[in-house]
Amino acid sequence: MDTLLAAQRLPRLAERAMRAAISSALSRGQLTPSAVIDRALVTFEAALVNRGVRPALLFAERNRIVRELRVFLESRLAGRLRALPRRSVVATGSAAAPFDTLVRNRRGRTYAVVFARLPNDGRRLAVLHRMRAAAQNATRTPIDGILVYDFSRAVVLRLDQSGAQSVHRYLRAS
Repeated sequence: MDTLLAAQRLPRLAERAMRAAISSALSRGQLTPSAVIDRALVTFEAALVNRGVRPALLFAERNRIVRELRVFLESRLAGRLRALPRRSVVATGSAAAPFDTLVRNRRGRTYAVVFARLPNDGRRLAVLHRMRAAAQNATRTPIDGILVYDFSRAVVLRLDQSGAQSVHRYLRAS
């Protein structure tokens, strides 16, 4: 794989592996550091089989996966997801698409949870608008809001749907 091509694809492959690992662990009720990090690394490495990635790029991305997942697992959002009863996890993975997870809070409101590395430029707003539009178009399960965890900044954004009772600014994940 060309070095430039690898440098562009590795972060996307890593993000997919991290999202899948978190969703899988949440559905099994095992949101622990070892379960999530091990699953993410195995998924990431399986996606790279026979692609000819330079070892330096591979190790840098592996270290980034471990670092970002450890920060997430120490966050308040991870603690709250861990504390949810299994019946409150409505859907994960492909059943929750285009989101990573759908959860229900104690008041019966349904929230979509998205784990992503958001861009640090003007594209961020477009990504957030697409997420809100996807929530408004959800037909199977009505969604009251979206929680977006940004791996790159370790920040949780809460996007409420129109008609929701409260609007919050950035919620610090740590």
